[in-house]
Amino acid sequence: MARPAPKPSLYDRAGTIRHLDAARARRLVDAFRRPVVFDGVSLRRNVDDPAIADAWGRVTLNRVAVDHALQDVVAYAKTHLHLHGLLRLPLSVARELVEHRGHLYLDRLTSITDSVAATLAGHVGGTLSLDGLRTISESSAIALGSHGGELSLNGVTHLGEAAARGLARHSHELHLDGIALVGPKAAAALASHRGNLHLNGIAVLAGHAARHLACHTGQLHLHRISVLSDDAAAAFGQRAGHLCLQRLARLTPSQAELLAGHRGELQIPALHVDDAVAECLGRHQGSLLIHVPADLPLHRLEALVRHQGPLEISGLARLDEQRARVLAAQPGLRGIHGLSCLFIDGVTRLSPAVASILVTHAAGGLALNNLTDLTEDVARELVKHPMLSLDRLTRVSNEVASILATHAGAVLSLRGLKEASPKAIARLKATPSVELSRGLCAEDETRLSPRPAPVAVSHPSGEDLVRLLEQMAHDGEEALRKSVPSSDESA
Repeated sequence: MARPAPKPSLYDRAGTIRHLDAARARRLVDAFRRPVVFDGVSLRRNVDDPAIADAWGRVTLNRVAVDHALQDVVAYAKTHLHLHGLLRLPLSVARELVEHRGHLYLDRLTSITDSVAATLAGHVGGTLSLDGLRTISESSAIALGSHGGELSLNGVTHLGEAAARGLARHSHELHLDGIALVGPKAAAALASHRGNLHLNGIAVLAGHAARHLACHTGQLHLHRISVLSDDAAAAFGQRAGHLCLQRLARLTPSQAELLAGHRGELQIPALHVDDAVAECLGRHQGSLLIHVPADLPLHRLEALVRHQGPLEISGLARLDEQRARVLAAQPGLRGIHGLSCLFIDGVTRLSPAVASILVTHAAGGLALNNLTDLTEDVARELVKHPMLSLDRLTRVSNEVASILATHAGAVLSLRGLKEASPKAIARLKATPSVELSRGLCAEDETRLSPRPAPVAVSHPSGEDLVRLLEQMAHDGEEALRKSVPSSDESA
């Protein structure tokens, strides 16, 4: 029997709205407005509310009281309004939509006026996405540079110096994935940007542009680059900070030597690891994420493990005792044990013998987050590690839970656990070092946390929101139809 087609989500229905006037925009924003509920420690949101059912739980704040300004920024951080079908944005409509406190997606707009850009810059409490824009004026860039949240302009294909300087004023996540080439002046301007910068459309990066971008202080994402020039390798070798080269496939020995000078988080998961690359990356200091083939020669693994700092190696689907000994010997950060960590996220199963070797790892945390099957014998070994992460383990038997509940170290993370008996969950909850998913802990949080203050605000039900969005889409189509002259009128 065929399954019934899934009902369109609020995301889908909002995306059918192609036209809004100011009155309907105001009504839409009011329908998605949500209050702050503060219990003295965190902000809470109603997970049964259809508009925010996919929220990321609660936001914990390092302060006792929340003033009104802060409430205004974080209260609706996961309330999405996806108007990705909207064709035009008059200033009057922008003034209404900017009152939405949450993510605002307007990705079908191909152009906006400087006045609209200045208005949208006042949006707070979430992402502003304008991925349909192909160009951006200097005035609009300066205005949007003051936006107080994540900003996405992935449709912009060219960025001049003046516009780059305007966007560089932005201090949050900035996405410019449509730009394929960046000149030296634009790169120099973007280098002063203080948030995380995504330039994932650039496939070739000239040395002068790389020298400027290497000075950027936030995370730098250049996912499309597969080959580096010597000048770019030298520039990034001088960088101190997060660098993600998602598709970088090859490095010459001299380039590997240069890039090894990088300090900070280096993500190069597509890089081919030959002898020279392994030796050079073993001298890198910071955090290293790399993918290796399952049959990586032992001497290359030994070289990589000499790396100073957190090390994430994927691709090792199976571990024998030899490889386990190499990994367990990871050095401590600057010679100090406990400050580093080792992620081996390709392994799905372990033998008790291999597990007994891995738990001798003393550099810091040990993550085996792809381990999906945990036998009692393996659990008895792994539970000896003081900082252990098994976050993709979804189910455990009562016997395995009892073993894990004996953990006496600093942390045992089981955040992916979904299936376990009430008895097993109770045992794990009683162990101070065990971290479980929010869902498994929800009952205790509700019982132990202060009761949130009641909020005397009524919200539309899921059915009401669906009807509202359907009506707005219908009214928008009527408005568009009336705005297009008929063939008789145009004649």
